[in-house]
Amino acid sequence: MKVRILGLLATLAMIAFPAPSFAQSYPNRAITMIVPFAPGGPADVLGRLIGQKMAEDLGQQVIIDNRPGANTIIGAQAVAKAKPDGYTILLAIDGTLVMNPFLYSKLSYDPFKDFEPVALVAHIPSVFEANIKMPANSVKEVIELAKAKPGELMIGVSTPTSQVIASLFNQMAGVNLTQVPYKGGTTQITGILAGDIPLGMESANVALPLWRDGKIKILGLTGGDRLTIAPELPTIGETIPGFNLGIWQSVVVPAGTPKDIVARLYASLAKVMAMEDVKKRLLDSGIEPTISKSPEEFGAFIKAQAEIREKVIKSVGMKLD
Repeated sequence: MKVRILGLLATLAMIAFPAPSFAQSYPNRAITMIVPFAPGGPADVLGRLIGQKMAEDLGQQVIIDNRPGANTIIGAQAVAKAKPDGYTILLAIDGTLVMNPFLYSKLSYDPFKDFEPVALVAHIPSVFEANIKMPANSVKEVIELAKAKPGELMIGVSTPTSQVIASLFNQMAGVNLTQVPYKGGTTQITGILAGDIPLGMESANVALPLWRDGKIKILGLTGGDRLTIAPELPTIGETIPGFNLGIWQSVVVPAGTPKDIVARLYASLAKVMAMEDVKKRLLDSGIEPTISKSPEEFGAFIKAQAEIREKVIKSVGMKLD
C-alpha cells in the first residue's frame, strides 16, 4: 500500500511540476556551426557574421568549424551524425540539400531524413558573365550568337551548381554552349579576364567588383529577383521566362533535435537577419539576406526546390560519381 501511495504521489508531482523544456536551459555551452567550405568565401563570410551575432543573442560562443571538401559532403556528414542536441548546426547551401542526392548514386547522408530544417537565411546570386570584348551585351544576344554558331561558344563552369545552371540555360534557350570545367572560381574568372573563354557563371560577390571596374560584363542573374545593390542588372528569367536557379544558404540541425531548440535557433536567426548592420554587411558582400517565415515553411521550400533540381539534373544526365 505504501508503495502504491508513493507511486501516486510521484505521478502527481510530475503533473504539478512538469519537466522543464529543453529550450529553457539551452544553450548552456558553446555551439559549433559547421561551414562546409574553406575560410574566405561567401559561405564563410555569412557563417562568421551570423555566428557572431547569434552568440551575442544566445549568450554562448558560436564556434565556426570549416569542413571543406567533396561538394559539401564532408561537413554535411559530420552534422548528420552529430548528437541532436542543438550544439552542432550546419550552414547548408542548396547543393547540400537539394542537389547532392541526385548527383551521387551513393551519398553518406540523406538530406531529407538526417536533418531538421531551421531557416533559409540568404541568397548568394550567381551571374552570367562575359569577357569585356564579347560582342553580345545581353542574354538575348548571346542566344542569337549561340544559335548562329552552334557548339562554338564556350562557357566556364567551376562547381556542380554552375554546371546545372549552364545546362538549364542550354535546355531552356535551345542552344549548345560548350561547358569548360575549371577547378575553382578564381581560375575561371582569370580565364574570363584573359579572354580564354567568352562566358562564365560566377557568384555575384566575385563578379560585381569586376563589373563595376569595367573589367567584365554581367549579362544576367541566375535567380528570380534583381539585386538590391545593383537593380539595373536583369535576371535571365526576364529573357527566358521561368528560368530561376539561384544559390541559397540555410541552417539545419541533426534530425531528432527537440522542436523547442529548433524554435530557439530559428528565433535567434530571425533576430540576427533583421539587424540593419547585418543586412548592410551582407549586401556589401554580394549576399542577399533573407529569413523564412518558420522552420516548417523552410521545410516546404526544400521539398519544392528538390523537385526542380531533380528534374534538371536527370534531364541532362549529370552524375558526379
